[in-house]
Amino acid sequence: MQALRWRALAEIRQQPGCHNVQDIAINHVTNDRAENNWSLCVVSVGAADANTAARAALYVQSVLRRDYDLMTD
Repeated sequence: MQALRWRALAEIRQQPGCHNVQDIAINHVTNDRAENNWSLCVVSVGAADANTAARAALYVQSVLRRDYDLMTD
């Protein structure tokens, strides 16, 4: 989970207009019908535009879902 969080934040900061996004959250998705078991959102945009940061988060989420699957209990 921590590795995903660090990588996602780094990837978001590489997106245009998002270099100073401050914080993100990784949320467990418990819906059995969902394609993946986690989602990503920006919780502190810093000086970035909130809409730009949200779009970057969606993009990074789609890319990283190929590589990460959170373990369940």
